[in-house]
Amino acid sequence: MPLTLAGLLAHRDLHLHLRTGRTDVVVQWAHVSELVDPTPYVDRGTLLLTTGLGLGRTSRRWPEYVDRLARAGVPVVGFGVGLRHAEVPPPLIAEAAGRRLSVVEVPEATRFSAVVRAVADGLVTEERAEQAAAMERYRALVRAALTPPPHRSVITRLAGQLDAWVLLLSREGHLLAGAPEQARRHAERVRLEVARTRSWHSAVFDVGGDRVTLLPVGGRARAAGVLAVGRAAPLHRHERGVVEVAVDLLSLGVAQTAEVLGSERRERATVLSMILAGRCEAAADAAESLGIPLPDGPVRIAALTAPVERRADLLEALENENSLQIVSALVAGDDSGRVVVVLPAVEGDAGVVQNVTSTVSGSHGAIGEPVEMADLSRIWPKIAALADTLPATVLGRLLTTRDVADVGLLSYVSPAEADGWAFAMIAPLQAEEARRTDLLGTVRAYLAHNGNSEAASTALGIHRRTLTYRLGRAEALLGRSFSDPGLRAELWLAFTVRER
Repeated sequence: MPLTLAGLLAHRDLHLHLRTGRTDVVVQWAHVSELVDPTPYVDRGTLLLTTGLGLGRTSRRWPEYVDRLARAGVPVVGFGVGLRHAEVPPPLIAEAAGRRLSVVEVPEATRFSAVVRAVADGLVTEERAEQAAAMERYRALVRAALTPPPHRSVITRLAGQLDAWVLLLSREGHLLAGAPEQARRHAERVRLEVARTRSWHSAVFDVGGDRVTLLPVGGRARAAGVLAVGRAAPLHRHERGVVEVAVDLLSLGVAQTAEVLGSERRERATVLSMILAGRCEAAADAAESLGIPLPDGPVRIAALTAPVERRADLLEALENENSLQIVSALVAGDDSGRVVVVLPAVEGDAGVVQNVTSTVSGSHGAIGEPVEMADLSRIWPKIAALADTLPATVLGRLLTTRDVADVGLLSYVSPAEADGWAFAMIAPLQAEEARRTDLLGTVRAYLAHNGNSEAASTALGIHRRTLTYRLGRAEALLGRSFSDPGLRAELWLAFTVRER
């Protein structure tokens, strides 16, 4: 804890008395001066001790004096009474109150040297406390580095110690670890900053209201990654030391971590391919030998896709989702560039995957209904096909098979293409001679009544023979018969597009 004015006032042997101002201001040193302008000799945060020898009791120079101290960053004036002034001058108190400058009365019996000594002792105590806290943090980080997986353990511990968000990225920009969970939303901004500087070195920049510190991990000549620490308040000296210790610990294994991550992904992909091939027993044996947890009971499988440049982000986001880790979900990439998630069928399961999907731009996917692990190979082709063919209108969403049906066929076709096809389909019925007999309205009514001539003629208010004549004329123009269900389906779809 930094030394504050309240800490000095707690020294009862000094008999200090607060005349105005706050007691929570930080005191970084103490200085004695009787100069009318002592500011060239004081640093910010200095408690200034004076008896006011150069200033009268009602001096007009008090406003200028207080203004100079406030501008110089002096937080407290310790005014000694009994020598030149019997009490703290009221003009000093009034001006100080207006500038939020604290004023403390120092009695004649209290020597300034005692106040200076108390400040020095307080700063020493503070320094020792900060050093002790820093040493404990160092030891905690070392213990974390011995807890597998070490890089994630160190990142999690560091984020907690600093009350900050922390990211560890590989040289290629892959997210290796992040804490807390929401930290990964800053990953792209950190990547952009590294790409902008085009070199691996320490840097500081702002993200929203946070101050972000970047440090290379593994050496500047050939950094293996980068550590990013962000929070609203800047890091203090001892906190920067804690970060540097974390960098040293991470430098020992970040390159190996990236290699291990790649190896782990290949292992999970192998287990996934065995499951999708229907070899569940072999997959379970392989997962057990590799230390890969698999979900129990009924499971659901999700297939997700993203633009090529965002696939790694989608995979990383799902791998680092704590909720999926807790339920032992299997997250892996497949040979077609999809990201596949096998997770237990529990309440809110799809919502977790949906939330992650929505954070990675351009991604979407499909998820199946709950089945036994052995049945995944049977439903996988359908889920994969759905994920590959989802329209652009559902970006950011994770759809079930039921959702896909609700989306409708027309969502898979661009409006321009659909309009062009519909126009070409009904163009023969729009010929000049055809419009005089309203063939379009006749054919639509006929289709709307499922080919029932009596119902269609009644709805149109025409004789049944007139309807038969018009339908025959339409068939001649189309070159196809209404007995063909394909023609009826295509015409109805064309009318739907036209009316949409």
